[in-house]
Amino acid sequence: MKLLRAITPALALAAAALPARAQSAADLKGPAPVSVSAANYRDTPPEKLLQLANEKNALNPAARELTPLSTPRHFIFLPGEIFETDLTYEEVCLRLTPVLARKNYLNGADAQGLIHEPAKVTLVLRLSFGERPWRLPTVRTEQLAWKDGLQPRSRDPRGLTNLGADNVFENRAGGDDNALAAAAQNASAGSKVWGGGGGGGAPAGSAPGAPGSVYNSASGGAVAEYDGTRNFNLIVVDAFDYAELKAKGRSATRLWTTFVAAPRQPGQKFSDALSLLLRAATPYFGETTSGMQVFNDARAEVKIGEAVEVPAAPAEKK
Repeated sequence: MKLLRAITPALALAAAALPARAQSAADLKGPAPVSVSAANYRDTPPEKLLQLANEKNALNPAARELTPLSTPRHFIFLPGEIFETDLTYEEVCLRLTPVLARKNYLNGADAQGLIHEPAKVTLVLRLSFGERPWRLPTVRTEQLAWKDGLQPRSRDPRGLTNLGADNVFENRAGGDDNALAAAAQNASAGSKVWGGGGGGGAPAGSAPGAPGSVYNSASGGAVAEYDGTRNFNLIVVDAFDYAELKAKGRSATRLWTTFVAAPRQPGQKFSDALSLLLRAATPYFGETTSGMQVFNDARAEVKIGEAVEVPAAPAEKK
């Protein structure tokens, strides 16, 4: 008990809120897409992980079979980055616990946070959630230490900085889309703005991930709605080995990550979206996806039936 509570790594600072483009109901056709991206870093060779991360994003793929672990693994939650939300951290943990149990990941703490059998706990699940501006809700394949948080601490080599060296755009997190568009124009005019590779199928001379380009070599139209920064409801679960986290602290690296998100709809609260996010994510905890799995069919839609008045039961005769 005391040993587990001794793990108190500082929480990664939430990235500064970045301007998101205006949204309207016309932005999305049909139900808002829900995307799931997952990577098991320990069980997937790095070269295979890179290949899968750049595969075509799957639009409304066939239902993935739910495959529980052959042996249960016990975990405890720790808070990651918490953004704007109408739910508390404890409420989200409570909602997530039975979902993870379906995969045979078992919460080692009870509802009061007490750990009765600490020797069984082998995992720490860091939980980040809420509403925040984002662009491409995908897991990453590098800079995977605890200290990196939802966004890596070091700059993305494909990112965009201003003259003061402040990061104004990052390929996954997004940011100032107007600055990105200007950078793409400069790049097409012969000014090299971006360092490093990436972007896969981006047109020659354009910035990887720029509006009008594609994110990877074959992403197609499955996530066309994500070309710009917008507000997402998201939940990200990063799994760490308990013993490694205790020994290495902020240098411990992820075992696996699952990133599930949906563009926020007008008037929608995070609590309204959470059930949908968890339902889409359930088969993917601890797994590796091939590209993003994007659902905008009935699995991404909450249908509310017509209200039916139930007549009161007749009074019992004495």
